[in-house]
Amino acid sequence: MTLNTFHFAGRGEMNVTLGIPRLREILMVASANIKTPMMSVPVFSTKKAHKKVKRLKKQFTRVCLAEVLQKVEVEESLCIEGRLSKHRLYQIKFYFLPYEYYREEKCLRPRDILYFMETRFFKILLETIKRKSAKLASFNVVNTRKATRRDLDGSGGESQENQAQDDHEADEEEAGRPIDGEADEGDADATDTKRREKQEEEVDYESEEENSEENGDENPEEEEGMLHDEAEDAEEGVQNESNCQTKKEKGPKLEHSTQLRVSAVMSSHPSIVNYTYDTENELWCEVSLKLPLMKAYFDLSSILTSLMQNTVVHETKGITRCFLNESTNKKGEKESVLNTEGINLPELFRYADLLDLSRLYSNDIHAMAKTYGIEAALRVIEKEIKDVFAVYGIVVDPRHLSLVADYMCFEGVYKPLNRFGMQSNSSPLQQMTFETSYKFLKEATMMGAHDELRSPSACLVVGKVVRGGTGLFDLKQPLT
Repeated sequence: MTLNTFHFAGRGEMNVTLGIPRLREILMVASANIKTPMMSVPVFSTKKAHKKVKRLKKQFTRVCLAEVLQKVEVEESLCIEGRLSKHRLYQIKFYFLPYEYYREEKCLRPRDILYFMETRFFKILLETIKRKSAKLASFNVVNTRKATRRDLDGSGGESQENQAQDDHEADEEEAGRPIDGEADEGDADATDTKRREKQEEEVDYESEEENSEENGDENPEEEEGMLHDEAEDAEEGVQNESNCQTKKEKGPKLEHSTQLRVSAVMSSHPSIVNYTYDTENELWCEVSLKLPLMKAYFDLSSILTSLMQNTVVHETKGITRCFLNESTNKKGEKESVLNTEGINLPELFRYADLLDLSRLYSNDIHAMAKTYGIEAALRVIEKEIKDVFAVYGIVVDPRHLSLVADYMCFEGVYKPLNRFGMQSNSSPLQQMTFETSYKFLKEATMMGAHDELRSPSACLVVGKVVRGGTGLFDLKQPLT
């Protein structure tokens, strides 16, 4: 009974809370925000409905930015203009997946992704960088000093002369060269720069030798082939002049719209200094960010990674994923069932021509009570408790389940079996026997409440026979 989740209907893609956590949600808490809400609704068995429900499945599936990204390239450079103007320049290039990779699963097109990047993601990224920079700037600077021989040895028997000599040596070393981390990083950067320049010179030298060898090995036959290819290219160029003319007519309009998009992105935030994108296929975009130089350094790649995984490009409110499964109804016929992770009942009502809304079901008891009434919520309580025990092979009498569900819903609202649900009880003694006895005793005393001793708990408190079972009747013994 300690299992937290199980795979819905024997499938591995959908989880539903079960076991003790689910019983607590239903009985003890009556939570309005359950951990794993879901909806299930059958699809009409028509060709039109089956065709449109596949689009509906893609529309209900949430898409994060990381799911449609192929790779991201980040180039960082340090720019110093005068004594006061120092900043870091980040050039970030986003490569998106081709449309063929996700057209069957996602309700998105490349233009939608690019529009999201231009209008929302860049602003979200800059706000995240601003918060990160403010957090790093709030940290206090830690002063350090180099450890002396006395600190390393830890011996207390040294003479004062040796201690003074060690202190003097440490002061000389600290005065001779910097010890802080920035200086060490500067030396390391200089060494790495020299090593990198040397490697680049070697690579350039080798590439020049290879080019000279290749040029020397070329034969006249290859030159003739190149001339023949150039002639063919010239002929093809003459044939494509008409196509180029039509493209030139569209060129000014395309350039104008491109300039408008670029200027809109650059004017959206002062830190954006340049922006370009793929005007043909819309499969990449590149943005340049100019950020002020700070003492604290942050890794932009890690910020991008976490941000792309949490940024939602497309979603239907309240629904995270959607599945289309096959099931068997009561008549033994196979039918398609649309299952969703998350709840949005008003959204489903818009598709009454595709979905059989008369058989819609959800494990969110509050949502069912608000939409279909308290009687529907009562049946959901019974079914959910029954499903919890059925997984473990435990059979519960339906009369017990109906009694519990009736007690939780008899006031017209779904109330939990805890001290908050006991506040409306008419018996003060029964309230005190459950939880927070002092609170209920104080309220009953101040309000002058009285108890008619009809509930079993109140009768047991005062030692009265409970009016139930053998207490329903009295025995009379004749005296003669």
